[in-house]
Amino acid sequence: MKERINKLARGIVDLACPELRLSDTAFHGMVCAGETLKLDLTLTSENGILLKGLIYSDSPYVTIQKNTFLGLRTRISALVDARALEDGDHIEGGLCIVSNGGETRIPFAFEVRSYASAEVIPGLRTPEDFVKLYQTNGGAALRVFEYDDFVRAPFMNDARFRALYDGLRKGPDRVHALEAFLYAIRYPKQETTTRMPRAESGCTKETLNRADVPVEALEDAELIEEAAGCCIRAGATTELAFRIYQRAIEMQSQITRLYEYYMYAMPKGYQGRLPREVYLYFAYEYDIPENMKLPLFYNVVMNFGAEEDIYQRFEKKIQKFTIDQLLKSAFDQRLSVLYERMVLVDMVDERIGTVLPAILRAYRVSTSDPRMRYVVVRYLELQREELYPLKEGSAYIPLFFENSVLLFQDAYGDRYTDISYEKTRIMEKPELEKRCFQVVPEQPMLKLARARRIARNGIQSAEELQLLESVIREMPLAGPYRAYLLNVILRYLDKLRDSEPELSEEEKQFLAEIPQQELDHSEQKMLLRTLIRQNMFEEAYRRMLASGERDLDRPYLEKLVRSLVASERHTRSAELMDLGYDLFTLGTKDKTILRYLMEYYNGLSGDMLAILLRGQKLKADGQREMAERLLAQMLFSRTEQGLDDVFELYRSFPDAENVLLRAYITKRAVDYFIDGRVIREKVFSDIYGIVRDERYKERVPVIYLLAMSKHMSEQKDLNGEEKLVLQDTMDYLIRKKLIFAYTRTLYRFVRIPDSVMDRYYIEYHGHKDIRPSLYLRILPDQGDYEEEEIVRIYQNIYVRPVTLFAGERAEYQIYESTKDQVPATSGSIAWDGTVRLKGDTYDILSEMSGLIGKDQDQELYEAMHRYVRNEAVIEALFTKEMTEAKSVE
Repeated sequence: MKERINKLARGIVDLACPELRLSDTAFHGMVCAGETLKLDLTLTSENGILLKGLIYSDSPYVTIQKNTFLGLRTRISALVDARALEDGDHIEGGLCIVSNGGETRIPFAFEVRSYASAEVIPGLRTPEDFVKLYQTNGGAALRVFEYDDFVRAPFMNDARFRALYDGLRKGPDRVHALEAFLYAIRYPKQETTTRMPRAESGCTKETLNRADVPVEALEDAELIEEAAGCCIRAGATTELAFRIYQRAIEMQSQITRLYEYYMYAMPKGYQGRLPREVYLYFAYEYDIPENMKLPLFYNVVMNFGAEEDIYQRFEKKIQKFTIDQLLKSAFDQRLSVLYERMVLVDMVDERIGTVLPAILRAYRVSTSDPRMRYVVVRYLELQREELYPLKEGSAYIPLFFENSVLLFQDAYGDRYTDISYEKTRIMEKPELEKRCFQVVPEQPMLKLARARRIARNGIQSAEELQLLESVIREMPLAGPYRAYLLNVILRYLDKLRDSEPELSEEEKQFLAEIPQQELDHSEQKMLLRTLIRQNMFEEAYRRMLASGERDLDRPYLEKLVRSLVASERHTRSAELMDLGYDLFTLGTKDKTILRYLMEYYNGLSGDMLAILLRGQKLKADGQREMAERLLAQMLFSRTEQGLDDVFELYRSFPDAENVLLRAYITKRAVDYFIDGRVIREKVFSDIYGIVRDERYKERVPVIYLLAMSKHMSEQKDLNGEEKLVLQDTMDYLIRKKLIFAYTRTLYRFVRIPDSVMDRYYIEYHGHKDIRPSLYLRILPDQGDYEEEEIVRIYQNIYVRPVTLFAGERAEYQIYESTKDQVPATSGSIAWDGTVRLKGDTYDILSEMSGLIGKDQDQELYEAMHRYVRNEAVIEALFTKEMTEAKSVE
């Protein structure tokens, strides 16, 4: 660019302009979400003239690897970046080329799609759509089910379906997982029974009498004691042994360790009252064996009220045991009875409050299917899953939320959704749960439960906002639920007014840490609005660059750009310039933004001109900078639209660069003299001033002399000063043999040599490097065209002088190539009777030519006599002059 401007400023005419050819005139297609796509564009000079220039992208999603180019053939690489985009998004814009071969814009449009999405996934809007796909093409359904982006199907936004999918995919058999998933979405209501707590049956009469031995009917104490001793020595803990031990106690037997083995043999869950001696024995026993405590304490709690002495004797021991088991998170049916009876609200401290919530939300899950080995619990809210082993068909599991997904797993790892089961709530103590949250507000599941309520009802306070933020920050949430909570937070923040108190530093940090990829477009816009409203401009700009999201209301964008411009950290950033230009297209009248654009923005000349005109209208600063860059670019790229207006504005500044002013004048002089275009009259005034002020015309660019002299030839009259300037100019041009068709017309104002005036001139503007062919005939004497030489006088202008006498007319045809069948131009020139001086030799010859053949012999004789006399006088004067010259020598 600088080279061309300097040449023009020195008056050097360079008509060489590359003919730009593009390998592509537009780009359209598809780009995969989360990936990039490379574009290749080839710029070629068709006529072998060096191409040079710049290329820009007006989309943040398309970047140019190198925005300058130079050469006869240049390959430009661009990168389409869809890493932050989702299926269904669009990338639109254009590549703007500014070159010495002109300016152009190559539009592009890309649709962002996922691999599988291109065909199937966008259509899976409901579970029924996926079921239908399976029914019509099971293989395709299985492939789609295995795609990583299956979770992007619209119906998979349902947290329950996502939890099912994540849980089933962990199994080894993909086909089985698909079938289980289909069963679950077709039959969402599982066959379950939820019951309130009830006591286990324990030992019934039938159970006790399974053996046919009538122990209770025996009255022989010695026999009973002997039988009990045998059982103890054998370590028997069968049901029959229990009955024998009990009968021995009833008969007051004193056998060693009788009471211990009686407790060992007691059937699990036995609720009948034990002999009083047993209670008293263990009440005084200081160290009760660990494996005996639970059945004993359970029996006490089940059989005695708080006011009874047996209960009071055991109360402290039971309470201590219960708390110990609670802190170990131990749980079964018997422990649930102890917990419910022994744990009181005022006992809940931080240690108990941490573990008790899981006990309070415990369920017994039972199934009669013998294949099942585990119950798999997946919370819709959490990423993790929990496995609980089934023992005798039952498992005790904490279920904090009713919408949790339960799967069953067999010994091979396959998981099922079609297993029939019963689910029984063991405990329900809302007052204890409330106390736990008061004592340990950070208890994860209780905290999550409160977060769920807040999310359902909407955030009402800063405290609730902080709770949701801490849940997101600290807990391993499932993707859909995390996205749901983020949406709740962003919607709340987006509705805050500017008058609301500013967020705390911790809350601002939370916003800054939200992963970009977790937000959809609407959420990104909410976040950007919040960041801008909270004056977090750098973070907003960083996210805007990462996501390419710019679709914000103009006031937000204006506030952001104003701040970034004021910080001066990104003023030369192409992305900030594009953002500023987007604001311009939205109609901004902000003078700060307009000043920034006028100082730094570069693009197509039309876009820059529009910015300049608005800035001029609003009287914004920076007009000079924009006018200077734009004028230089327009001269470089040969852009015409608005060039004169830009020049006039630029020259109005007192510190305008003379180099640019002269370059413009040269450009317009070339347009007028070589291209024959109409230009502003002011240009001729500038040219005249330059020529007039230079005494030595050889120092003035020739194009200025030619343009000025030709323009004067078109005037009706000139003043005295103009005639003097023109005379000096024409003397110089004629000496340089720069004689054109208009030259002889200047005889009206200045002296033109006879050698010029005696001829007429055929002038042709062609190609500098292609010599045209001229065919000429002089009528009326010459009938056929004959090829004549035509000489290039200046740049691409060819001239052929022709001598015509009265009554003659020259007809000509000019061909660009000898192969052409049709002439590039044709025309004729007739003798016009113009003479330099009446009675001179040329005038007499013209008169004689006109008299020949007209039967005017006397007039012809007189003309011939004058011609001979003139020739004799010329010869005599010439001989005398030569003699005097020799004498001097």
